[in-house]
Amino acid sequence: MPYGLGMAGNGAAEIGTVQQWLDQVFGQLQAMVDQAVEVLIEAGPPKDVAEAEKRARAVGVVARTAKAVAALKTKPTKVSGEAEDDVAGQGEVIDEAEEQRLRAELFARVDRLFEVAEQKGYGPKPDRTGGGGAAVAGVGDDAACEARTGL
Repeated sequence: MPYGLGMAGNGAAEIGTVQQWLDQVFGQLQAMVDQAVEVLIEAGPPKDVAEAEKRARAVGVVARTAKAVAALKTKPTKVSGEAEDDVAGQGEVIDEAEEQRLRAELFARVDRLFEVAEQKGYGPKPDRTGGGGAAVAGVGDDAACEARTGL
């Protein structure tokens, strides 16, 4: 495992090692983003629309990169073994209708992924007995979820 991340330990020492590494990476990436910003600032005005569009895309890329680099400092470090939901504790409550909509969307995407996997030769073999597929059950049904995931 790179950067001193072992499989067995997940204590404070391991988190400290990860944080030290992130601090080092942050410093290096921050310097690179600063250089990219300087190049954009020092460039002369665009000569035509195509050049202006190209520059606008470059600004967008640098801005997204800067935001990603800044996230190294602003987000708490998670180490394997600490499976915590990113939205947990934010106080957001999802009503029943929104939950059902989200479940339906999730299950539709999962069903599509299963279809693609089966087309490519992965996943469960086709049911030759005529019993039908398990992934066709109702969207909001717990039995449907169990059939999809096998849990």
